[in-house]
Amino acid sequence: MRFFCHPHPHLLPAWSLIVLTSTLTMGCGTTHKATRSVSYSQTATANYKKGMAELKDENYAEARKFFNFVKNRFPFSRYATLAELRAADTLFAEEKYTSAIDAYKLFVKFHPTHPKVRDGYAAYRICKGYVSQIPGDWFLVPPGYEKDQAATRQALAELTLFAQRYKHSAYVKKAIPLRRRVLHRLVDHELYVARFYLDRNKPKATISRLEGILKRYPGAGMDPTVMLLLGKTYLKMNQNGKAKTTFAALIKSYPTDANAAKAKLYLSYLARR
Repeated sequence: MRFFCHPHPHLLPAWSLIVLTSTLTMGCGTTHKATRSVSYSQTATANYKKGMAELKDENYAEARKFFNFVKNRFPFSRYATLAELRAADTLFAEEKYTSAIDAYKLFVKFHPTHPKVRDGYAAYRICKGYVSQIPGDWFLVPPGYEKDQAATRQALAELTLFAQRYKHSAYVKKAIPLRRRVLHRLVDHELYVARFYLDRNKPKATISRLEGILKRYPGAGMDPTVMLLLGKTYLKMNQNGKAKTTFAALIKSYPTDANAAKAKLYLSYLARR
C-alpha cells in the first residue's frame, strides 16, 4: 500500500518549479567549496595541526588532505589514529553522513581501546549521523512522517545500542534528545498510518497500530494522544467496555494533559448511554 505519491515535476505549479530550481541552485553554490592545494610539513604533528586548523575554518576538503597525509605518511605516529578520526569528522561536517558513519564504524572496529571510542564519541557521532538522515519536512513534498522510516528505525537501533554500551558516557545527555526526536517521528508515522486505516473504515487495523505504539514506544511522550484515539476507535467498534477502560487509564495516568479532558467528556457520554 502506498500512502502518498510524489507529484510529477510537470504537474507542479510554475512558481514551485522556480522556487525548487532556485533552492537547489543556492544549495549547490553554498555547500561545495572549490578545493585548493595545500603545503605539507615534515612532521606528523605539524600536518595534524594544519588539518585541525583547516577543520576549524570549515575548509573540510583541505583538512582531509592533511589528515590523509598523516595516516599514509606517518602510519606509526599517534597522530595517524587521530587523523583517521578527524577525517571522519570532516565527512560529517560536509553532511556526507553515509560516508562519515562508515568511517566512524571502521574507527571503532580497528581502534576499540582508543579514548574517543571508550568515551562514546565515535558511537555518538554514528547515532547523530543516522538521525541526520531522517527524512525532513519540506513544503513541496509530503511531511516527513509520511515517508519511509527505514533511516529512523536504524537511528533508534543505534541509539538503543549506544545507551546500552555507554551508560556513563558524557555524550548520553546529548543522545537523549536525539532518541526523543526519533521516537516522536516513529510515533507520528504510526499515527498517520492508523488514521489512514480509520478514515477507510478499518478500525481493527487502526487498533492494531495504536496498541503497537503503546507497546513499542512508551517513552515517546505521545501516549495521551494515542490513548484518546484508541478509545475513540473502540467506540466506533461499539466496544464500550474497552473504550471506558482506555479513557479511564488516560485520565489516571495523564490527569493534566489536554487529552484527559477530552477523555472525561467521552466517559460522560458513555455514562448517559
